[in-house]
Amino acid sequence: MKGEQAGREDVAVLVPFFGIVLLMPPLLNLFEGLRAPFGVPLEVLYLFGVWLLVIAGAVLLSRRKQFRETTPIAMQEKNMRPSSADPPGDA
Repeated sequence: MKGEQAGREDVAVLVPFFGIVLLMPPLLNLFEGLRAPFGVPLEVLYLFGVWLLVIAGAVLLSRRKQFRETTPIAMQEKNMRPSSADPPGDA
């Protein structure tokens, strides 16, 4: 279990690293002066595309961690049922 968590943390470090590398000026300058349809500069589309990929990577990693990792508190909340001594309506 600890090895799997360490592996996830290693991958989580790579997401912002690749985001930073993809936003470095040498890669951004590849699209300088080019225009996409409707006159939108290709640099802008590239920036937003990288930004969306970094966000999607972070979301995927967080969901993967969330569903595989069950905390004891969450397990207790699932097993807790209101007893007959608890008054109805008080939660």
